Amino acid sequence: MAGMIPTGDPWLRRTVRPRTVAATMEPEPDASLDAWYSRFPEGWWGYHWSLPQPMSAVEIVESGSLDARLMATLWAVTSRRRSVMLASEAPMAGKTTTLSALVDFLPDGTVGVFLRGWRADFEWTNEIGPERGYLLVNEMSDHLPIYVWGRNAGGALKLAGKGYGMGATMHADSLPEALDLLRGALGAADADLGGVTIYLQYSAYQTPAGMYRRVEEAWHLRLDGAGSLAPVRLAVIEGSRSPSLSGAQRDPVPPLLPGDGGRASRPLVHDPSAYAVLAASLGLGADALEAELEARSAFLSTLADRGICEPARVAAAVADYPSLPEGAIA
Repeated sequence: MAGMIPTGDPWLRRTVRPRTVAATMEPEPDASLDAWYSRFPEGWWGYHWSLPQPMSAVEIVESGSLDARLMATLWAVTSRRRSVMLASEAPMAGKTTTLSALVDFLPDGTVGVFLRGWRADFEWTNEIGPERGYLLVNEMSDHLPIYVWGRNAGGALKLAGKGYGMGATMHADSLPEALDLLRGALGAADADLGGVTIYLQYSAYQTPAGMYRRVEEAWHLRLDGAGSLAPVRLAVIEGSRSPSLSGAQRDPVPPLLPGDGGRASRPLVHDPSAYAVLAASLGLGADALEAELEARSAFLSTLADRGICEPARVAAAVADYPSLPEGAIA
């Protein structure tokens, strides 16, 4: 691991492949969790004064935040060092928790480059190319000094457009709102935005029955033949999305709504034609991508069935995919 960069940009460079997290499938619980946390630099969790409870990809699917097919899609994309953007208008949607779990899916040899702040310093690209580097941005906003904004955020998007992988979160209530913000405030061009392979739209709010937090839309961002951004929607929650929460990102907690309108139990409806477009972007045939998603989804389901759910154990299991680990049935 490289030392702290004096300017803070890039923040740290770390080999983030999960094989460095857990050497065996049965480490001491506290030690394994400490090792899992050690992949992320101080400040990764934003304004939280204590480390939040992490969740693995298996636990996130089990929570209902997103379904197994969408998690398998994220795995297929990040395993190729492609970029993802996770967005919600309100805080506490689970964006950083999910992004942290996606680090498990990065391939061997990946160097995670953690960005922070506004100051742009991309000299590290002279030694870390897109075949190894993966930018990690805990939040792309101007809300806190440690968050990535200004020239640093604009530069990160340009690198994504040039083939670097990037995992990031931001505040927005819809894809059009996010694109307007990135284009207007950061000057992102279509060529930059086309490097963000997957965009997830979360909604998060409180109800008398408890906290609602779900991915309600998933998009594949890509360029058409003319070089213009031409997103296709991979999935959307059945029925309708939650009400607009414009401005909720400035509140310390999600807003309180009377109810979720039954959305907590509604499935995501996936569009096969959009997945065929994603397959082409990944250099695959539609059938090949479908087979891959089924295999990855089944693997995660098997881990859940065997009680392999904790972050460190899932990280170690994913590192050996497609070989299934031996484990006790819960």
